[in-house]
Amino acid sequence: MGKFLKVLNGILNWSIILILAGMVGLVFLNVVLRYFFNSGITWSEELARYMFVWIIFLGAIVAAKDKAHLGVDILTSNVPKPVQKVLSLLASAVTIFVLTLFIDGLFKMIDLNSVVSGPATGLPVAVFYLAGVVAGVLMIIFSAVQTIQFVFLNKGDLPMTGDPDIEGGKIK
Repeated sequence: MGKFLKVLNGILNWSIILILAGMVGLVFLNVVLRYFFNSGITWSEELARYMFVWIIFLGAIVAAKDKAHLGVDILTSNVPKPVQKVLSLLASAVTIFVLTLFIDGLFKMIDLNSVVSGPATGLPVAVFYLAGVVAGVLMIIFSAVQTIQFVFLNKGDLPMTGDPDIEGGKIK
């Protein structure tokens, strides 16, 4: 499982790098073409918007994996370990439930917009929503793995606390 997560992490990081480089390159090229040649690439703005949406959702996955999302752990960090495990299990269950609702809503949006495409690129608008589906599924996987490791395998810290400088609510 660790090797799979390591490969997935590499794919996520490289995807973000490549999409960001492509987006910056497209926008820069379009600015140069418009400024110097009074012309531009008609589809570059739309494609850059698609790329931006994917970067945001891929970044959310990385933040979930690294436990970097905003969280308040003042209660969970000051209770005994068995209570931390119960609270972690409860929080993970709520997170997975909400992400499941999110994915369900995205599938409904994909179905609703299945015939809509971008005016300049012709790409389906559903590509926007697909980014959310990918993010939701991977965040569910990471949340489940982190919770299983903490609650059942006694590995790692609380799934919600990602700051290595804080232990038990106190800064080291």
